[in-house]
Amino acid sequence: MIAYTSRNSGFSAVELLIALFVAVIFLAAGHQLYATIVQDSGETRQRAKANNIAYNTLRQYVSNTPSICAPSTPVNNQPITPDPDGLTNVFTTVTYSCPQSGLPGITKVQVRVTYSAESREVVHAMYAIQ
Repeated sequence: MIAYTSRNSGFSAVELLIALFVAVIFLAAGHQLYATIVQDSGETRQRAKANNIAYNTLRQYVSNTPSICAPSTPVNNQPITPDPDGLTNVFTTVTYSCPQSGLPGITKVQVRVTYSAESREVVHAMYAIQ
């Protein structure tokens, strides 16, 4: 009597299901990571634009600083119009202050830029010597 043996080459259905399950887990994790990176890069881009606005405003006000240090009422909530690329609700506040009364001619200029619906802010400051 001759015995026939069957050799199956290939994968069983259980092995295929396990491989598909593992692949779906990796794809889901990759999608989550991609979504997080895209969101963070958008926030970073907005922050960089707000930093540029604050720095440019600061340079403008430092060059026009009065020669005698006198604390002033802040120039509050000056809207930036039109809103720069992709930023919404952009407002600037500029404040002059005298850090030490014994040193005439030194003025601290501070610029605060608030932006977006969540009221994020960027602050830059510089000392001006006249």
